[in-house]
Amino acid sequence: MNILYLLNHAGKGGSEKYVKCMAEYALLQGDNVFFAYNEAGGLVEQMEALCGSAFRLEMKSPMDIKAARTLAKYCSENKIDLIHTQFARENYIAILSKKLFGNKVRVIHTCHINTPNNTLWRTMNKFFMGGNERIIAVCSSVKKLLVQNNYPEEKIQLVHNGVYYREHLERAEQVERPFTFISLMRFSEEKGVLFLLESAERLAASSEGFLLTVAGDGPLYDKARDFVRETGLSEIVALPGYCEDVQELLAGADCYINSSSSEALSFAILEAMEAGLSIIATDVGGNPDIVNEHNNCGLLVPYGDTVAMVEAMTDMINNPDRSKEMAKNARKAIKEVFNIDNSIKTTYNVYQRSG
Repeated sequence: MNILYLLNHAGKGGSEKYVKCMAEYALLQGDNVFFAYNEAGGLVEQMEALCGSAFRLEMKSPMDIKAARTLAKYCSENKIDLIHTQFARENYIAILSKKLFGNKVRVIHTCHINTPNNTLWRTMNKFFMGGNERIIAVCSSVKKLLVQNNYPEEKIQLVHNGVYYREHLERAEQVERPFTFISLMRFSEEKGVLFLLESAERLAASSEGFLLTVAGDGPLYDKARDFVRETGLSEIVALPGYCEDVQELLAGADCYINSSSSEALSFAILEAMEAGLSIIATDVGGNPDIVNEHNNCGLLVPYGDTVAMVEAMTDMINNPDRSKEMAKNARKAIKEVFNIDNSIKTTYNVYQRSG
């Protein structure tokens, strides 16, 4: 097959990791892989190394007719058999290229986000999304929302995200240190960085026996840094910025915290579980798919409830053996359920069945 991975923003998040993993697997199967994007980011260089090149396709909006025409021409010139899209903008454009310009390719769409649509977009979805051969939802809440957004239910398939599982896990050398929490995030409103820092401030008033690292960058980074300074948390809370080697950070922590107000299926949570950490996560989106009674790998808290967050953090600090048991369960869940080998193979089978 000739497979085109089409992505509006080629950044450095979980969706980009998903695209790169799928492309690597397709190449191993002997397929030819192509990559097109609109907004450049960290993924472009990686995909250029994999594919030999990357095509810049300007996509001004989901209804960009010029982009749809250019895409149809690109697919014809490169004999593309299948387009795999990740977000609504590029998915609409791929379907427009079929409806308006005779593009004969199959379009597979993976939905990574929980975003309710308004009446106009639900109507548009009902008309357009039948153009997808298959629609992949990365968690149960995304699947439910897709149906509510008028995506064709008969075409939706649940395929959980996953990460690579290492049989032999290397943890940081055990040294005497306070219980350590870590969070990896983009410093944006929906990721709840200020909610997390306010919880840390509240916890620090009653307990100094912890450390918190919040790694990442984004528009709220300066505000978060100022908050840490102004509240006197600098000795407890570290904000190292964006870090390439997150495995080193995870290896030196005990518990991972997700503080988002909305989430699909978080790669960061899965990476933390694979690294052998217990989890505290907000009870939103796909987080309950991961942190549940069956997996018993962590605790769920309501978004924005600093009292509940402090109680969960205190529980982890005061019960380190329980936290370690949750961490073992987290590793087991990655091996058996959220394993990227399973995710990739299942998705690739969707490619083949849609032929």
